[in-house]
Amino acid sequence: MTLGELIARREQLRDQKRALNDELKAIDAELNENEAELLGALDAAGLEHAKIDGVSVSISEQTMPNVTNWDALYDFIKSNDAFYMLQRRVSTGPYREMLQMEQEVPGVEPYIQRKVNMRSA
Repeated sequence: MTLGELIARREQLRDQKRALNDELKAIDAELNENEAELLGALDAAGLEHAKIDGVSVSISEQTMPNVTNWDALYDFIKSNDAFYMLQRRVSTGPYREMLQMEQEVPGVEPYIQRKVNMRSA
């Protein structure tokens, strides 16, 4: 393929992806609305599970964290050596800033990620 053909194909694929993502967002919104309605209907009926026409649904509950005071949480994690509570990911922006200031970050090795950027005219 020529460079022009490659670029045109990339634009087609990008447009297809946008259309599918828009469709997916609409379906996700409808699924969330349906879930809320189902939870309400099950709660109103006093049920935790139901089976209709061979399809079963059930309510599951999980306790999830909602941080209201990051400083207090970090103090707790540090004093209890509970770093396992955090996800292992380095924030890219501050890392790049440290590299620009020529500050070495132990345990981290930089790598160059190459991508093609594209804008429609």
